[in-house]
Amino acid sequence: MTTSTLFRRATGAVFAASLAMITAPAHADDMRIDDAWKAALSETDGILDDQQMAIVNVIAYSSAAALLCDGIDIDADKVATATTAVLADTPPDLTDDEQLARFTAITLMMGTAKGIILAEGALHKDKFCAAAVAEKADAKTATFWK
Repeated sequence: MTTSTLFRRATGAVFAASLAMITAPAHADDMRIDDAWKAALSETDGILDDQQMAIVNVIAYSSAAALLCDGIDIDADKVATATTAVLADTPPDLTDDEQLARFTAITLMMGTAKGIILAEGALHKDKFCAAAVAEKADAKTATFWK
């Protein structure tokens, strides 16, 4: 399977899951750090569309799981391809300064999401890693792991 095919499958497959993760209602046991997500998402309007935001969040999740969980390794080539696609999909009328500001915002979004997911995963490491390992084993699920 080519990287572009995987990327297309990943974007479609993770779009709904990522949006659900971000917009899920708060429950006592949902493992979400709701206030951190609310603050992080408050500055993302207009920078990325929903599909691009889903990709950023799945990359952050994949990276966090690779750091926290045994047997999961990030696939740098898949991440590079997906990140490049998100960054390259720049509105054509942006100035150089606006493009740099957009690139910086996306980089910060990805890092912030990774940090929050690392914190959530570390707080509930057994459940987090069990879910990630199950997801990795599911051949139908496109991931950013090796």
